[in-house]
Amino acid sequence: MDNVLGLLEVQYAEDGESCSEFILNHFPIETNSVLRLGRNTQECVYSVDHPSVSSVHCILWGIRFDPESIPLCYIKDVSLNGTTVNGEELERDVPYLLGNQDLIELPNGVSFKFSSVKSETMSQFLAGLRVQMKWNTWEIVPRIVGSGTFGHVLVAKKKHEQKKSSSATTKKPPSYAVKIINTSKTRMVKEASILEKLDHPNIIKIHQSCVDSVGNIYIFQDLISGGDLFSYLAKGDCLVPISETESLIITYQILLALKFLHSNGIVHRDLKLDNILLHTPEPCTKVVLADFGIAKELSQCTKERMHTVVGTPEYCAPEVGFKADRNVYRSFSRTATLDPENIGYDSKCDIWSLGVITHIMLTGISPFYGDGSEGSIVRSVRSGHLNFSAKQWIPITDSAKSFVRKCLQVSTQQRCNVKEALHQIWIEKHTSQLERIYRKKVLQGSSEPIKVDENMDIFASTKHKLPKSVKLSPEKNPSKRLKLFSNKM
Repeated sequence: MDNVLGLLEVQYAEDGESCSEFILNHFPIETNSVLRLGRNTQECVYSVDHPSVSSVHCILWGIRFDPESIPLCYIKDVSLNGTTVNGEELERDVPYLLGNQDLIELPNGVSFKFSSVKSETMSQFLAGLRVQMKWNTWEIVPRIVGSGTFGHVLVAKKKHEQKKSSSATTKKPPSYAVKIINTSKTRMVKEASILEKLDHPNIIKIHQSCVDSVGNIYIFQDLISGGDLFSYLAKGDCLVPISETESLIITYQILLALKFLHSNGIVHRDLKLDNILLHTPEPCTKVVLADFGIAKELSQCTKERMHTVVGTPEYCAPEVGFKADRNVYRSFSRTATLDPENIGYDSKCDIWSLGVITHIMLTGISPFYGDGSEGSIVRSVRSGHLNFSAKQWIPITDSAKSFVRKCLQVSTQQRCNVKEALHQIWIEKHTSQLERIYRKKVLQGSSEPIKVDENMDIFASTKHKLPKSVKLSPEKNPSKRLKLFSNKM
């Protein structure tokens, strides 16, 4: 039951009864699992046989970054006729953060009450932060949704954004995120100035930054609702690999983001699982890069190299010359000592980090982690040894291994840059399908199913729920799983 973050309880059906297949009137919202409501009996945990209800009408999911963090449950309307929460109509394809006891209504009169399994107590926390809750165009909601490298992230609303729908129902205003950073802890805050000039589908969108009277900086940005890649892969105390196809789709999006950054003279420098955010916790979702607190601009001179030691040791390229104590990094400091022999590094340090991330997605193993100590990591990184004979690599294609190998070359001369990475066989042979998925899921934001052929099998075994285009076997049917769940209650 630890993975249950909320419960959805059926309140009322117009015909007085629900589909006979389902034996429960409440449904669990589980960690990194998408729950669907609608007319389709195969895909939806609760089926509503009514012409005003879409095949899949709305989707819900829950995320939790770690056992100590507050569970977050979201809803997104994907219908033709709309979904309301507490009487306010949701904007189509826009995720909304649910609150305890929220009432969700479908157009035919069926309603559901959402209950959170853990209540939030934010007053003491916010008092300690000394947060300025109201701004000219923004209002901060006392709900925390995560922690970035230098600060906490809360929900924000844009003032005067509420509007009427065509049916005269009040539209629920979209939620945003605000990252609150105590500037006294960082000496300089680069994230806001860098992000304000970036506009790319796979890079988090910043809307405004402000500074309050006590030195906190507020970065108002899009709320990305699917959690981070680390929590998506986490299962208990370990990381679990995802399918090669799902890894490829995520890697492709990261490469496009890095191509944009590097072409604009910006290097991320702290690319890791925690800084890759998902729109929904499911395959084929859009991902965005976040947490640019230590990003650095390069001049137009291609020979300029960076000489500041930053980043997370597990993902750091060997040329970074990492020598800071690991505990300093746990406290989110970026203070470190430069190796005198280090000649600097350029944008290829991001490619190394991507290689580590891809290795983890494919195998569930961090290639250079060792015993977790800084010394062990640095020694492993400098050797650059990759164990492709491990059993976790058995089902992985040679082209995927080759991609990881090219990203994790100790020599920066032999390591590929972002343009070369996009022309690696693993990427290039699937370019047409990757572009099609990208157009539909990222650029258009579609919730429609994606079909992938046998050479790019999105249906490969994975711990995550399959996308809704998949024909489920009886054993995997949501109704069967609900019956199993009820037997365990």
